[in-house]
Amino acid sequence: MAGGTGCLWEINGTDGTLRITADEAQPQIFPLTVAGAEGRNEPVELGVPAGLTQRWPALTSLKGTPAYNVGRAYAAFAADIDNGTQTVPDFADAVLRHEVIAAIERSAASGERVKA
Repeated sequence: MAGGTGCLWEINGTDGTLRITADEAQPQIFPLTVAGAEGRNEPVELGVPAGLTQRWPALTSLKGTPAYNVGRAYAAFAADIDNGTQTVPDFADAVLRHEVIAAIERSAASGERVKA
């Protein structure tokens, strides 16, 4: 990871580990690496399902760049508008996430559980 500013998110569950990393601190933009393991084994990189990479063929030349993830996000948003669907987060989802973050901060400050 570049200069210690990368992203590492590791989930240690009862059945194994899931590790998500990015070279920069903005995982929503920069390419992600996902690794997983069962039990106490060391996580190994997991492949991206072909259905996800083939969904937007016009973006293939951008794969591995920040523009690829941004392009996929915009393409999914445009498809939702065209199809009347909601497969990507919207403003209401962002508000809920910020309410959770605020509850985490209140809990950390008080040392007690706080409902979001």
